[in-house]
Amino acid sequence: MGTVVGIAIVIGIVLIAGLIAYIGDRVGHQVGRKRLTLFGLRPKYTSTIVAVGTGMMIALVATVVTLSTSPYARAAFFQLSEINNQVNELQARADALERQVRLNNVVVDRGKLLYGQFLLIAPQQSNAVRMKIFASFFDAVVENVNRNYVPQGLKPYRGRASDADVSKKLQAVLNDPKTQGFLLRGPVLLVAIADENLFPGDPIHFTFAPYLDQEIFRAGQAIASVEVDGGTAIVPQVAYGQLADAIQQSALGAGMPVYFANPFASTTPAQIARTESVIKNGRGRYYIVARATSDVYPHTGGIPVAFELSRSAK
Repeated sequence: MGTVVGIAIVIGIVLIAGLIAYIGDRVGHQVGRKRLTLFGLRPKYTSTIVAVGTGMMIALVATVVTLSTSPYARAAFFQLSEINNQVNELQARADALERQVRLNNVVVDRGKLLYGQFLLIAPQQSNAVRMKIFASFFDAVVENVNRNYVPQGLKPYRGRASDADVSKKLQAVLNDPKTQGFLLRGPVLLVAIADENLFPGDPIHFTFAPYLDQEIFRAGQAIASVEVDGGTAIVPQVAYGQLADAIQQSALGAGMPVYFANPFASTTPAQIARTESVIKNGRGRYYIVARATSDVYPHTGGIPVAFELSRSAK
């Protein structure tokens, strides 16, 4: 409907312009025939001035009538800049609201681990072997993410490792300079992560992040410690929580993937009670030390630790 009205207005303007030109021409022609003069000018110039003036007067009258009768015309003539500013402001608000709605409805955050398992490739493996196990891993990832995230509103991933375009992308991951650089130093761990935020209705897509499977901590290594004063009442669980944060930061700094930089300890209530009692009844400075209970690599999938009470931070 809006298009039809717009076309009708354009046609009307063309017709009015033609009418004004015709009337101006007729008036000028009549003045020329009567040989009238204006300000002592020759009749030829007088007729031209009268024709132009008549057209201008008709256009002015038409404009005044339009402005008097149409609030839309007045707005277009005198408030167009204001209207444009308001439209731009409203559009900016709408965009902000849309972004906020999308962010609040995010299903998968960028960088999130999409599959709890990982793939380990070794320097001594041939490219054909790496591609074979990578293809199997890829199909397992697709099956898992479709099962977990399609019910949450995402569109399923349709590709398989056997597809030509998918195979090309997998080979690109293996040939990536970062992956190849890691392989020169040792085994490489690949994890499937979201490459951007995914919202309801988005198709599932993801990428693979490589990590060098290097030693993060050796067995028995002191990873972090908390200093406490003897003769004070402490809550060991609070100290363990502080240690967990310090362990995670230390692991990340050593190259542990963030997805596996989570410490876990098998601490019994009896151990907690003993620690609390020794500190409360003791004197001087104590340290609660977190030690790795085994060699820790990214493929360990976490950081096994044990807490001990010591007079030394190491």
